[in-house]
Amino acid sequence: MSRQPLQVPSYRRHKPTKQAVCSVRLANGQRRDLYLGVWESAGSKLEYGRIVALIAANGGIYPSAADDLTVNEALARYTRHVNAYYVEADGTPSRSVENIHFVLGYLTRLFGPTNLADFGPPQLKAIRSTMIEEGRARRSINKNMVLARQFFRWCVEEQMVSPSVLESLRAVAALAPGRSGVVEGKPRQPADPVAVEKTLAFLPPAVRAVIALLRLTGARPSEMLSLRPCDLDRSRDVWAFTVSSHKTSWKGKARVIHFGPEARDVLAPCLDGVGPQEYVFSPKRSEEQRNAHRGESRITPRWESHMTRNARKRVKDRKHPLSDQYDANNLARAVLRACELAKVPRWTPYQLRHLRAVELREKYGLETVRAVLGQSFMSMSDHYSRGADATLAGRAAAECG
Repeated sequence: MSRQPLQVPSYRRHKPTKQAVCSVRLANGQRRDLYLGVWESAGSKLEYGRIVALIAANGGIYPSAADDLTVNEALARYTRHVNAYYVEADGTPSRSVENIHFVLGYLTRLFGPTNLADFGPPQLKAIRSTMIEEGRARRSINKNMVLARQFFRWCVEEQMVSPSVLESLRAVAALAPGRSGVVEGKPRQPADPVAVEKTLAFLPPAVRAVIALLRLTGARPSEMLSLRPCDLDRSRDVWAFTVSSHKTSWKGKARVIHFGPEARDVLAPCLDGVGPQEYVFSPKRSEEQRNAHRGESRITPRWESHMTRNARKRVKDRKHPLSDQYDANNLARAVLRACELAKVPRWTPYQLRHLRAVELREKYGLETVRAVLGQSFMSMSDHYSRGADATLAGRAAAECG
């Protein structure tokens, strides 16, 4: 009776996770996909060689136990869960997906082949040490550790690993300020109002309007850029913009931004010719308006060579079409360029939220800051408006000190 030839598993790429994978046969006749690490990486090829050697030494069968699920195998399943769960109302991935994948990259790179049940505080601390060596800030590292533990909590929920693994990871304390030798991130400061004013002249009209509205309302850039006429109630003196998708919409919380007289004067011209379902601030529409203005103010004749060149440019532009909506990155880049042209210190659109919070706290108090910014708790609003403390303390000293 001839012996069946040894079946060597193939080294292949798993497209959804971009991981190297091979399929092995277990003693019970079932097959299992083993995730080896990043496709074509040295670590994944070493792990593949180890698995082939194990199969050869065990007569063509992969030696397995009930609890031999690896970190890579669990991560492949968790990645599918993350991509399906963390989505916005329109089906696009939320910003949480990028942060989670960033942390999962450390797990894959450092401990992918490790058995899930063998992962404990030493491994979690090793990931944290790697982040410290890379120069990441303390608060960022602590947040990343929470995301790492979140992965193991999901594994417990799916009965992939014992709850004792998660409990042991919870024993790893967060890095304390001033005691861990890690870089401290600089807190975000309010934008300098003088710098903001000087920058406005160097911004495109649409971006200038967005910045003015952020300055007046304290809204997040992503919220203001999602504005559509259909979301705007103009039946009263103070217009109300109900944000359809925002940072806490997944909690079922509503977010309403109010436009007073100054904000209405800025916003009203931007609404001309915009359909109910269209975004008010659109790069595509801004470029069309800019080209129309240039055409109307053109002095030189429209020579045939000019028209031919413009036709070629339009063909090139169609390969990289402009979006119907600005995003926060586009806005930040435009502000950065304007800061360089205005020769003022750099600031970001999000700092306008802090600036508005400081101004409101000085004039109206912390409860008003909480209401305008759409925060649930005053402790969160206090984080934005602490820049007003010196002014308030000085005012109190001058009046009753």
